[in-house]
Amino acid sequence: MSVKQIHIAQEICKGCGLCIFYCPREVLKLSSVSNVKGYNVVTVYRVENCVGCKLCEANCPDLAIYVENEREN
Repeated sequence: MSVKQIHIAQEICKGCGLCIFYCPREVLKLSSVSNVKGYNVVTVYRVENCVGCKLCEANCPDLAIYVENEREN
């Protein structure tokens, strides 16, 4: 599968970095942008490296990240 989109709910993200840690392809990084709660949020850095494994999604304690895959025909 190829990745269609990576959605990050910035209003929920606490910037804990677990998604960054578990990503085997260095797709995500911590940004300098803060959400309304004052946390620096995660951002997509290299979407082209994403293989759609969803380890970031599975390890987010706040369910702030969602990977939407596109099926190959």
